[in-house]
This record gives sequence, structure tokens and C-alpha cells, in this order.
Amino acid sequence: MTEQIQAIVTDLGQVLLRFDQEPCWVKILATCDHPEARQQFRDVYTRARIGCGRTEPDVFFQNAAAAMGMRMSYADFRVAWSDMFWEDPEVIEMIARAPVRHRIVLSNTNAIHWDWVRERYGHVLARFDHSLASHECGVEKPDAEIYRIAMALTGLPPAAHLFIDDLVENVEGARAVGMDAVVHTDADSLREEFRARGLV
Repeated sequence: MTEQIQAIVTDLGQVLLRFDQEPCWVKILATCDHPEARQQFRDVYTRARIGCGRTEPDVFFQNAAAAMGMRMSYADFRVAWSDMFWEDPEVIEMIARAPVRHRIVLSNTNAIHWDWVRERYGHVLARFDHSLASHECGVEKPDAEIYRIAMALTGLPPAAHLFIDDLVENVEGARAVGMDAVVHTDADSLREEFRARGLV
């Protein structure tokens, strides 16, 4: 490595918090009348750009419910759509103990999921210096701007940052702005990446 890693910037979902959406969809689809409710939901989500903060959660819910024929209250939907996460303690500890100056969470998310995560996994976020959510930044990975927002918090050159994400396109986006970056699969592979960089 030509630059010592001094900051770790990590995705949240499937890195710090594993998740499985399927049990959520079983609950949601049981209350929907539209035969293609899941695709209707995706279409509404894309148009609403809720991941960039363009639509308020209650408005998004109303639009999604109408498109899906969903017979569920907002409170019930919030739980059904969000209760999918669990911690990966090995990965969390590895990042928390790495000899770096800065640790940042950088997540593509939305206000509904982010509130859920902060309520139930605030102790995980508390181990990081900053937590950046796409809907609060107004932009999602892999847009170059969101990586620049993270780097502005450290004041370090791009190559001093190690970015971790489970999606290849987000890793490529980080590399495009000069960050070191790895595609995350599991704790063992991440440990090898850390070892190669003197982080463990």
C-alpha cells in the first residue's frame, strides 16, 4: 500500500448488520391485494427517491399502500418492513479495534429504516465517529458526492480511507474517487484484507 489507512468507511447492511428481507415480505404481502405488490412497491420506492430523502416517510407509505392494495397501518408497516437486521459482532469488533483515526458508517437507507436502526442498534453506531445516511446526505452510493462527504469529515487524502461494502458497484464508486476499497463477504475475508493493510 502506498498510503497508510487512517480511516475506515463502512456500509451498514450486510457488513455491520446482516439482514434478510424475506420474512418481512411474507408479512407485508399477506395484507396486499395487488398480484404484483412487490414490484409495485419497488416502482414506488424508485420514483419516491426516499433513499435520497426526496419523499417523507408517511407520504411514501401512503403511495406504496395505494399501489399495492396494502391493508396495513403505517405503524405496523414500519415494523414489518424494518425488523430484518441482526449484528455481526465479529466484524463490528474488528473494525472497532483497527488502529485507525476515524471510523464512519456510510449507508444507503431511508428514514424508516434509519430510525429503526438508531432505536435498536444505537450501541453499534455509537462505536463510530460519524454515521452518514443517504437520505440525510441527499445522495446515494455510488454517486461520488457521498464519498466526498465522508472524506470531508476526516480531512484525509482519499487513499488513506478503506471503504467496505457488500455491493461491487459501491466499492467501484469508492475506488473511482481514490479510496482503497474491498467487497465484503464475511469476517474471515475481511480479516485477510485488514491483515494485508496492517489493520489487524
